Amino acid sequence: MSIEMKPIPFRALLNQAVKEYRLKGTMFGVPPISIIEYRNYAPLFGQTLNSPVGPAAGPHTQLAQNLIAAYATGGRFFELKTVQVLWGEQLGIQRPCIYVRDEAYNTEWSTELSPEQAAAEYIKAWIAIKLLLKEFRLGEPDAFLFNMSVGYDLEGIKSPSVDAFIETMKDASSSPVWQECIAVAKDMVFDVVDEEYIDAISPHISNNVTISTMHGCPPEQIQAIAEYMMREKGLHTYVKCNPTLIGYDKARALLDELGYTDVVFGREHFEHDMQLPDAVRMLGELMEVGESLGLRFGVKLTNTFPVKITRGEMPGTDMYMSGKALFPLAMHTALLLCEAFEGYLPISYSGGADTENIAQIYAAGIYPITVATLLLKPQGYKNLRKLAEKCANIKPDFCAIDTARVRNLANRCTADEHLRRKPRKVAVGQTPPFACGRCTTCVDVCPNRANYFVDGLEKKVIHLDGPCNDCGNCASLCPFGFTPYADKFVLYPDVETLRQSERDGFAITKDGYYVRYAGAVGADVSQLPAEVTELMDAVRRMHLAT
Repeated sequence: MSIEMKPIPFRALLNQAVKEYRLKGTMFGVPPISIIEYRNYAPLFGQTLNSPVGPAAGPHTQLAQNLIAAYATGGRFFELKTVQVLWGEQLGIQRPCIYVRDEAYNTEWSTELSPEQAAAEYIKAWIAIKLLLKEFRLGEPDAFLFNMSVGYDLEGIKSPSVDAFIETMKDASSSPVWQECIAVAKDMVFDVVDEEYIDAISPHISNNVTISTMHGCPPEQIQAIAEYMMREKGLHTYVKCNPTLIGYDKARALLDELGYTDVVFGREHFEHDMQLPDAVRMLGELMEVGESLGLRFGVKLTNTFPVKITRGEMPGTDMYMSGKALFPLAMHTALLLCEAFEGYLPISYSGGADTENIAQIYAAGIYPITVATLLLKPQGYKNLRKLAEKCANIKPDFCAIDTARVRNLANRCTADEHLRRKPRKVAVGQTPPFACGRCTTCVDVCPNRANYFVDGLEKKVIHLDGPCNDCGNCASLCPFGFTPYADKFVLYPDVETLRQSERDGFAITKDGYYVRYAGAVGADVSQLPAEVTELMDAVRRMHLAT
């Protein structure tokens, strides 16, 4: 098994989504919802969103099928995973890289794909969503947004590869990937979508960007990047800020009072990161630049929070905290900036938003609101539906943020039992049964849709090698202590990948199967147990894209 993700070709991707929906009413394992009837428009970047929620930059916005699944369950604002000059093995990501029990931790950062590959995934997802929403009446064609995320310094952003990514996202019409996807779409058989609709799909995928920088990046460099994006690229621009703006003592006190006394961090990031007076000056100047150019400028709150690895959650020494433990830090950061700008600084939010607090966040006028940790929890992408429903009947003031509401949210954090640290439940490892399907946990929580129930077989789950990058999230949440991505029978994309792996599984060939089972490798399936051949036959009938 390889930790390198293998993107799904567009034809297979679209075929899978259409066939699965027509046969089972699901797309990549999740049941779609239609939110056309919500009519709860949130204006942003010259468009209107059906809903202010969506997936944050992270594991759910890296591959095309992730984005389709997120749209299907109610996401309408997509903060795409950060693109930079490094990718793949150059990132040095150790595996597993995600650990979610109560709060969440990760050691990943930007996309593992090259800028060219990332652009291809986002083009595929953009066109697929446009087709699927029309064909199955899931939403309005122009009521969702893709938000670019790039980093981490001006030199890297100006590099030929990242610059080409930005320009492609602004207008993909000349991209070979765009042209191929449009040709494939015209070759498909739809009930509702016609050629006129396909030709009208806009190649302008994104007119906005969120800037990510490293901890300790000087404010003058952040300002230079933001000005470059607005003045040279003509993009609506948000700058991602760190929760360190609230100061070490405040952060330590908030986490201690909520029971996170074992979360270890020092003062160094608070001392080296941008300080509040510098942030206020810089943001004020950038707001003026945006206004002079007719562009929206704002902040994204917040970045994840750097802490130490002390309990062996993952390999290495440092990791980044997110989820509900980040909420009090992010909300107090929001309060500082709301007070400094009297509510007129736009804020995009991602810091522990969930079903318990999203209505209050949106009612205060903070939007869009993106989530990652909640989608890594049980129910996975289905949790987006709950968020969309919570926001459905709220009409905030889109001109300014209600600072009093933000203050109320911040001040009551430490009294909120929902935010308090809960005892950790660690599963005791057991011997996993073949193609374990005792529950839906690993199916729901995989951001890449790499675990699938097998149609026609009772409680059997197959693991897809192609989309998997050994992130480890399914293992951190398995109630039986299994490691699903390593323990389950694997469907490999081809024979060569199977040969390079040591995990049991199979590849589908034109003549049948090529299998590894109990140490034996080959094309002879006559000696395999009946449950193995039954599983492989059922998977072949499913036409899973991999």
